[in-house]
Amino acid sequence: MKSAAFPLCDAHAHVISQDRERYRPDPLSGVLKPGDLDDPMTAERLLREMDLNGVGRAVLVQRAHVYGFDSSYVCDMARLYPDRFAAVCAIDGRDPACGDRVRHWVTERGAVGVRMMEPFRGAEFTWFAGEAAEGIWQAATELSVPVCVHFFRWNREAGIPVLLDLLGKYSKTDVVIDHFSNMASESGPPDHGIDGLMRRLADFPRVSTKFTTLPLGQLHEQDIDSAVVVRRVVDVFGAERVMWGSDISQSKGSYSFMVDLGWKASSLLKEQERQWVLAGTARRLYGGLR
Repeated sequence: MKSAAFPLCDAHAHVISQDRERYRPDPLSGVLKPGDLDDPMTAERLLREMDLNGVGRAVLVQRAHVYGFDSSYVCDMARLYPDRFAAVCAIDGRDPACGDRVRHWVTERGAVGVRMMEPFRGAEFTWFAGEAAEGIWQAATELSVPVCVHFFRWNREAGIPVLLDLLGKYSKTDVVIDHFSNMASESGPPDHGIDGLMRRLADFPRVSTKFTTLPLGQLHEQDIDSAVVVRRVVDVFGAERVMWGSDISQSKGSYSFMVDLGWKASSLLKEQERQWVLAGTARRLYGGLR
């Protein structure tokens, strides 16, 4: 169910270059397998898909499982197509120079946000809350760019309380929680996965959350109505703090399928809420998309 009423903004798109000499794969955790980079979703290919599916702009999120912490490709593509793309870079919070890395990617390479995620399963939370990682938070606050934090199902219960401690200190920093924090969206009524941790995150007015094909695809496979989940999250966070993204190149499915999932997941929202979730929130947070 697509509409021409307004152009969507994809808040979470991964792109991969065909040029492996200029943009050399350096995968986080060494997870690449033979064939993983065949037929990649390049920036130009994504633009064509966006045009076919009513998507006006997209946030290019660094594909750390391909390029590690070198965000050159997403930043170069955002600079090449500034009216369509903005870039979010990946930062290693364990790096003592991570604050300088943020300043480099934002001030010199044009990134409009930073992202942190667990470097390997079972890692200590120094990747976002250690002594070195303070540099990321300080630089992001200084530069007024959002910090995106990705939790998995296996580390959210231990990790979110650590983040909550940081949010009080960095109350003027915009924070985005990826993939609905990988909460148990399939758990059913009345809360549809909104647990105490998500409610505590919602108490901080500068915390937003993002949903993508990662949770939506799982709900689709289980024949669970994602619209009731999104409706519940918007009730808790407010539409201006919820956004949709495709997760193309990471999640399974075509771009058209992912856009359709976004439309269907927002079908219980009022029209103004829907415009915030499918476009407005991302454009509000990421200045390069205005």
